[in-house]
Amino acid sequence: MPPTAQRMSPLVISLAQTLRPQVPPPTQAEIDRIIARLQGPLQLAVAGRIKSGKSTVVNALIGSRVSPTDIRECTRMVTRFQYGTVDRVEIRKKDGTTITLPFDDSGMIPSDLRCEPVEVAVVDVYLTYESLRGVTIVDTPGLASLDTESVGRTQEMLGADNEHTGTEGATDEQSQLAVSSAEAVLYVITQSIRADDADALQAFRRSSSGETSSPINALAILNKADQVTADEPMEAAAELAQEHSFTLRHTVSQVLPLIGLVAESSLTGNFTEADAQALRDIAALDEPVQQMMFMSTDFFLRDEVPVDLAARERLLTRLDILGTRKAVEMIRNDPQISTGTLRGRLESLSGFPQMRHIIDGVFSVRADDIKSSVALAALDTLASKSPPSVRDAIYDALEELYQQPEAQQLRLLEAASLVTSGKVELPDDMFDEVRDLVTGTSPGEMLGDPAAPVPTLTERALEAAGRWRTFATFGSTPAQSRIAHTIHRSYFLLWQELRAHTAGGAQ
Repeated sequence: MPPTAQRMSPLVISLAQTLRPQVPPPTQAEIDRIIARLQGPLQLAVAGRIKSGKSTVVNALIGSRVSPTDIRECTRMVTRFQYGTVDRVEIRKKDGTTITLPFDDSGMIPSDLRCEPVEVAVVDVYLTYESLRGVTIVDTPGLASLDTESVGRTQEMLGADNEHTGTEGATDEQSQLAVSSAEAVLYVITQSIRADDADALQAFRRSSSGETSSPINALAILNKADQVTADEPMEAAAELAQEHSFTLRHTVSQVLPLIGLVAESSLTGNFTEADAQALRDIAALDEPVQQMMFMSTDFFLRDEVPVDLAARERLLTRLDILGTRKAVEMIRNDPQISTGTLRGRLESLSGFPQMRHIIDGVFSVRADDIKSSVALAALDTLASKSPPSVRDAIYDALEELYQQPEAQQLRLLEAASLVTSGKVELPDDMFDEVRDLVTGTSPGEMLGDPAAPVPTLTERALEAAGRWRTFATFGSTPAQSRIAHTIHRSYFLLWQELRAHTAGGAQ
């Protein structure tokens, strides 16, 4: 039973529309932009180092291989994948002109953009895919290394000051807007966390407002999990992801392991019936031959193996060695397995369902809260830059809105942002409680026990409300007390809802 919190966006839109006639035309235009952003889909920025497998993750999210996985000029630009009624690529240049292009013969963004890369502000990709109705994916330039040129280019795209060149990222306003408008961030890392990984995440946070830069709205993906050196790479990757989750806990909500290549192949149709047949041919070989093949890629591609070499090479480009071995094991355990079922099991193996759960659950379900927070922050900023009469009108309207019951969700989001970013310190167990409360998409997840029955959850919610109220009154700093009162209120409302559900079920 998910919580039934009321959506905040209608109240914010109503407030903005009420304010509009009271302000001058320039401020009206700003309010119109705020309303449009609030009514639009969730903006999810995907960031990561070059060769981290970022494009495979983007393709898996979209469900089609449209983002090139090789190094092309377009991979060095901000690219927005969004829903449209006609499939097309629009190159928006810095001079305000637009070039419209079709996809290339392979269905990807064309390599020839008909202009020089330095002329491009942003690449807009429109696709008629249902996966993009509720979310726009903003693919950002890969961070190459700590050399001057790559750091300067990345900082410029992220809207940060470029200390190496003496210029400011704000000069490329469209690129900055494309990235800073993201309400959530998916950061792709590989096995080790490098200094520039943390730098890039900090750049995202500097280029966004306080609400959008919260760790609650950020998720890290430990990609290429199959390449972790261990007898069982995925198990080892899960443990490594847990370690990274603690290390990055003030930057992202959590770290999840993923085999991006396998996710892309299983979700985009890149894994075909011919690939499945090649796997069946390998599964039919004698076990000693199979064991030899999976010792390394060199052994896998040896000439004497009685399976078509080109088919084996293709399997490695689709699944790599671990994915191929696991797929063969699936066939051996279930010789009658269909290609569709095999594709579904490969998707599960990749770790993609867990990532999708966060995006569809935490990010998309809470998109209304996130976008409402962003809109209110934008109105607050707009007020601070306005003449006194306009400023007072906006502040008065905001104060009235914050008195509405629906605003509790925003207060919770703000409190969680302060805690998870480290601005307000809490003990580890209380830190975890706050994170679960704000990222959970069901009462069980919010209370840290998804499998618990409703009566148990009802008791736990009331106990948690009392515990946080006590903490707010005794033994907390003023900043901690303000956070604790908000958490107490959220637990109390959750208890009321669970109790009403239990009473309703008893009737």
